[in-house]
Order: sequence, then C-alpha cells, then structure tokens
Amino acid sequence: MRNIFIGVDGGATKCVVRVEDENGQLLGEAKGGPASIRLSVPQAIASLYNTLQPILASHHLSLDDPHNHFHAGVGLAGCEIKAAYDAFLHHPHLFKTLTVVSDAHAACVGAHGGQDGAIIIAGTGSVGFQIEAGATVKVGGWGFPHDDRGGAAWLGVEAVRLTLGWLDGRLSACGLVKAVHSYFHHDQKRLVDWANEATPTAFAELAPIVVFHAKNNDSVAIQLLTQVASDIECTSAALLAKQQQNSPLPVVLVGGIASFIKPYLGEALSARLRDHVASPAQGALSLVRNVR
Repeated sequence: MRNIFIGVDGGATKCVVRVEDENGQLLGEAKGGPASIRLSVPQAIASLYNTLQPILASHHLSLDDPHNHFHAGVGLAGCEIKAAYDAFLHHPHLFKTLTVVSDAHAACVGAHGGQDGAIIIAGTGSVGFQIEAGATVKVGGWGFPHDDRGGAAWLGVEAVRLTLGWLDGRLSACGLVKAVHSYFHHDQKRLVDWANEATPTAFAELAPIVVFHAKNNDSVAIQLLTQVASDIECTSAALLAKQQQNSPLPVVLVGGIASFIKPYLGEALSARLRDHVASPAQGALSLVRNVR
C-alpha cells in the first residue's frame, strides 16, 4: 500500500496540480482550467480531475486503485462562500484524506515554508492572508465586482470603462483605450456585448494590455497600476494592524500581476517583501501531509 499526495492550487483563471509520493518525490505537476468554487463548483471539480488524471495515468495510477491511498490538499478560490465550500467538500470523491482550504491559506503556507508570515495575492482577484502562531487572518478577497480591487479583473473592468468613455466622447484618447478597442476589432457593439457577459477571468485577460502600455509610459495605464498598488498597500496595512507581535511579519506578493505591481509599491511594504519558499500547490501538499 502506497500513499500518494496531491496538492491543488485552484484560482479563477487556472489550477495547478502537483503529485508526490510518500517520500516527497515529484510524480508530476500540471496546469488546468479555472477552479474558483465561487464561480462554479462543477467547473472547479472538472478542472481538478482533468488536470490530475493524466499525471496519475503517466505512472499507471488511478484513484480507484485499491492498492494506493490518495491524499489531497486543495486550496481553492471562493471558500468564503459557505454553500460553494460545502458543495465541493461533500461532492463524492475517492481520496483517503481530503483537506480543503482557501487558495490564500495554501499559498501562505507554501510561501513561508510553514512559518509565520503574510501573503497578498494579486491574481484575477486580490486577497491578503497571514498566519501567526497558528492563528489566521484574511483581508479582502470577497469577490468581484464588489471587492478584489487589487486584481487583474479590476484592471480589465477599468480598461473597458475608460474605452467606452473615450468612444462616446466623455474621455480623451490614449494608447490604452485604442488598444482595447483594437482588441475587439474596433467594434463597440462587440465590446459592449462581451462586457455584459464577461466573467472575472475574462476581464482579467485585458490586464496584459494595461501592463504593456504602462511599460510604454502611457499615463492612464500607469494610473491604473498605481491604484492597484495602493489597494495592495491598504490590504497590507490591514493585515499589519491585526498582528500580535511588534516586528512586522514578512510578506510575499504572489499572483499573475504581482511582478508588475511591485515597482509601484511604497518603501514600507517593499522593505517587507520576500521571495516565496514554495508554491501554493506545495503549500496545499504540506497541509494534507500534516493532517493525514
């Protein structure tokens, strides 16, 4: 009988699945589709299994194999929605052990190698999380569009808002809005129809346009990244205010747009930033190893 450990980092844009044996030997890691249970529990489940199964198959393994025990640690976006969390947790599965936490929790464990520290995720959405002496604190991350201002989806929404403002004469032209208009083949109706149905993941796909134009000194794009940095700093300040110790905890900034935000952060937060020790999927793995 072997023990196989599975770590999952599930976000609104993608999931990452990592599989290790009981000795910590990597069996495989792969990226899959969106896995935010706030957006869709069935989609999150499908993304997890569709990403996991090829890794297992490459080692002639299957979840229904009675000769192996499979232990899954799963970090998912959207765990703050209790109905979605319960639906995922109680969905039938073949894991011997299943531990489900938020994606921020798993990322924080991985980022600091299980030690005390804080993280701020700047991905599709944005959330702050810290672990101190076993106690956890979450700031933000309540979902889009009512929260998550420090994320890529918010950047996409603002890019659309500015573009529509330019198209009907309320705002001046700039490189950013012209690029967004071009992205939709210079078709305002196509843009409006798309925005009316767009998910946070879809809006986040416009964030690279903002980043590109900020790098090319477009003042409007720079203002948007500056605002995101300000929101990240606000999250950091809220986490810091909830700390028990006098010395500020180290912070790891992670997520798809994190590296583009760093140049716009103030000195106080920049001085506390550290590189991550391990990935969110590795953090999820360590959580399930500890509870088995």
